[in-house]
Amino acid sequence: MKSYIICLFLIFPFIANSQILKGTVYGNNESGKEPLPGVNIYWQGTNIGIASDTDGNFKIKKRKNQHMLVFSFVGYETQVVHISGAEPVTITLEPNLKLGEVTVTKKDRGTYLSTINPIHTERITGAELTKAACCNLAESFETNPSVDVSYSDAISGAKELKLLGLAGIYSKLQKENIPNMGGLATSYGLTYIPGPWMESMQVSKGTSSVLNGYESITGQINVEYKKPDSNEKLHLNLFSSASGKLEFNGNTNFKIVGDTLTTGLLVHAENLYNEIDHNNDSFLDEPVIKQFHILNRWKYQNFKGHMAQAGIDLLFEDRTGGQVGFDKDKGNTLNNLYGVNINTARAEAFFKTGYVFPSQSTAIAFLSNFYYHDQKSFYGLNDYNADESKLFMNLILTVDLDKYAFHTINTGASFIYNKFNEELKTTNRLFLLSRNENIPGLFAEYTYKPNLLFTAMVGFRSDFHNQFGTILTPRMHLRYSPDNKLVFRASVGKGYRSANVLAENIFLLASSRSLNWEDANYLENAWNYGISLVQNYTLFDKALQINTEFYRTDFIDQLIIDRESSETEVLLYPLDGKSYANSFQVDLKYELIKNFDLVLAYRLNDVKQTIGDKLKEKALTSRYKGLITLNYTTNLKKWMFDYTVQFNGGGRIPVYGVQPNLDDEFSPYTIMNAQVTKYFRGWNIYLGSENLAGFKQKNPILGANDPFGPNFDATTIWGPVKGRRIYVGLRFTLNN
Repeated sequence: MKSYIICLFLIFPFIANSQILKGTVYGNNESGKEPLPGVNIYWQGTNIGIASDTDGNFKIKKRKNQHMLVFSFVGYETQVVHISGAEPVTITLEPNLKLGEVTVTKKDRGTYLSTINPIHTERITGAELTKAACCNLAESFETNPSVDVSYSDAISGAKELKLLGLAGIYSKLQKENIPNMGGLATSYGLTYIPGPWMESMQVSKGTSSVLNGYESITGQINVEYKKPDSNEKLHLNLFSSASGKLEFNGNTNFKIVGDTLTTGLLVHAENLYNEIDHNNDSFLDEPVIKQFHILNRWKYQNFKGHMAQAGIDLLFEDRTGGQVGFDKDKGNTLNNLYGVNINTARAEAFFKTGYVFPSQSTAIAFLSNFYYHDQKSFYGLNDYNADESKLFMNLILTVDLDKYAFHTINTGASFIYNKFNEELKTTNRLFLLSRNENIPGLFAEYTYKPNLLFTAMVGFRSDFHNQFGTILTPRMHLRYSPDNKLVFRASVGKGYRSANVLAENIFLLASSRSLNWEDANYLENAWNYGISLVQNYTLFDKALQINTEFYRTDFIDQLIIDRESSETEVLLYPLDGKSYANSFQVDLKYELIKNFDLVLAYRLNDVKQTIGDKLKEKALTSRYKGLITLNYTTNLKKWMFDYTVQFNGGGRIPVYGVQPNLDDEFSPYTIMNAQVTKYFRGWNIYLGSENLAGFKQKNPILGANDPFGPNFDATTIWGPVKGRRIYVGLRFTLNN
């Protein structure tokens, strides 16, 4: 596989198996050979290179004039190996005696900051995802310093992620490099991606490549599902919590025609049946949920440059929250208790294919998906029913302009069709909204990498929106690495997004106040600027990594959610003034002693926007976040212990009208999570607790004693709405 320069191969890993040379890199230490992840591998005299994966494996393209392959890693002697054919190779690196004794184990640290990609990207592996319950994507960031996940309201269980201090709608969520979980799935989509299905995730900050579209103002999260041709023949995960949640996940794969045609099946089912009200406010601490999710995918590869994948994804979910004893079958009337019910049916199909030409200097890829999302719901006396149909297609051509890939062009075309039908019925009004989007687009991205030290990536795309006209998106990323210890990055770019006024803010209906918007169709746009410095050192013969970064987002047009100017309404209107977000973060990763990993992180958020003619601090946003994660794995991986502490800074609470017992500030608070895992041959059991100290926001529901009255509000949420959660689970894995 070529370096990240060939963006096609990094962004669309489904064609990566077309590479000619495969191999494995080991590190030699006192306990024998152990697979070595993160080794820099490149053809001598060129910039064509990659890094070994978490198991030490690598794949790299080879041309007729390339024979000398270089293997370089901190703490080990660099090796230059002559490659004469295409047979798999095994390389063993010896410790660098000048640095003293180096001990390497097979332990997977779980998260890796790319030193090659010009876009600041963190890779989160399956090893990291097992350090917590990780029942779904929303619970996958508990040990991550960059991404925050919070509740949108205290009744429905809707969650949102935050990146660079801003709501998740400003970052782009993708499943295997196909945009997903936006639109009607915005509020609950994070819970639609089962954790045990995920092979890995990539979190990038700032504007991403123009190949992925004009969105991604603050960053991008890409989820990779387990593949049909993986070594994992069968995986089962059983989960149960003290609150009454039961969950089953399973995946398997089959070889239909050897390694050429394979298929995989992934199944998820969950049931949260207990009605729990620990704070005695008459409302459930979390909604009752039933969900069933199934995915069947197929993969074809001829090992001659062609690969294709296709699949079908079906999901059904029913969630009910509100007062204890609420009966959804009796309807949402004044004769019943207060309740919220969301019934969702979602079907998705995807197809993607790629071909690498025999010259190995040109490749083409096509990605597409179509989904239909249907939602029937009510929030108290408000009915909201909607459906969405979306088609996405992306065609990309990658060409090396010279034999050493110093100059590379990625170009192509995309098309998006999106149709919304929404119906909102309140006690006195009926709103019918319909929107059709047709967005053809063209893009090109040039990458210049004269050597391993410097990379420049410049991209531009033009999209032709049927409602908003021509959208121009320029972006640039720079990377400079004077040696293997330092990596400096800088980025600047513009991003846009179509604001779905109702679908993205429907949780606000869990309040007595009505929604008042000026325009249901709105295009937001902003500039994002970022710099980062990754430093890799060896301290006491152990790897130390320090990451420092700063990002600023400046909005030109933004939809403002004003909860403070009216006692009876939540106002949604265009920005008139300034709106920006500054995010500064520093994090450190170090192995204190053998098998004992430490992560320290601290982030400052400065987020402000103009509300009612005044520049105010963004409400319900923590001013800082601190993180400590500790992971210890015993020798031979018989036990694993994980402990995480999150320090969340205080922030501002939006205050409107006369609200008794409501401050205009919330205080800093701490969340602790812990998990113990016992490994056996082929299976393991885990026991853990989230929110170990049981901290939760006091009075998360205002006016809970009179939910149909004028002072009811379940949307002023800044902290956990449920207390300690104890869980136990079992994982079984059978490999080929």
